Amino acid sequence: MARAQTAVDVVAERLEAAIISGQLEPGSRLSEQALATSLGVSRGPLREAIRRLEGRKLLERTPNIGVRVAALSLRDLNEVLQVREALEGMAPRDHPIVLEARQ
Repeated sequence: MARAQTAVDVVAERLEAAIISGQLEPGSRLSEQALATSLGVSRGPLREAIRRLEGRKLLERTPNIGVRVAALSLRDLNEVLQVREALEGMAPRDHPIVLEARQ
């Protein structure tokens, strides 16, 4: 049985999709307050999602400046997509993440 998605999971997926699609442009600064409002979540889950995406090298934090979208080369983007594809391949076929990715 698949575990339920947390608010952090949902926010991380939405941010990742926005980065990969170019909706959030490379180098653009992220405002936690604006993102929390637009995503309809508190800043706690948003911050945890940001930490996850920092770990995946999709976001970069600079002390005293804030968080920016990482500038990904085509190679970097390809690696991110390969990892995501591999993870989706291991997920149950009827899991909501897999179903959403197919749409």
